[in-house]
Amino acid sequence: MDWNEVFDDLDTILHGEEEISHHAAGPSGRAPLPNYNDDARTQRFLMALKLLVARALRDQADKKHPDIAALIGQARTLRAEVVAGDAGQTIGLVRKLARLTLDLAELLEEAGIVRGLVEC
Repeated sequence: MDWNEVFDDLDTILHGEEEISHHAAGPSGRAPLPNYNDDARTQRFLMALKLLVARALRDQADKKHPDIAALIGQARTLRAEVVAGDAGQTIGLVRKLARLTLDLAELLEEAGIVRGLVEC
């Protein structure tokens, strides 16, 4: 897992919202909507979440830190979500994945479970 790539994607999704919205509309609104569920960055977020959740569970962070337990629950729910056809919902899902990935990485780093993922 290339965490630099994940954090570049996070920056694009969380701070470059106009870019993703523009691409979702397609040129002049005529192009087919992209499937963000199959998008490479969406897959990176899903893999990052899977790895972060596995690490948290291995260290039993969910039992020691209620905030981490809540994020793990959200990650499980969000990873199971299937969005078909509605670009607005799909873009929302990608943004939720991005935010959840960042939040979980930050909390795990604060708890000392992972190190060096989140830039200060």
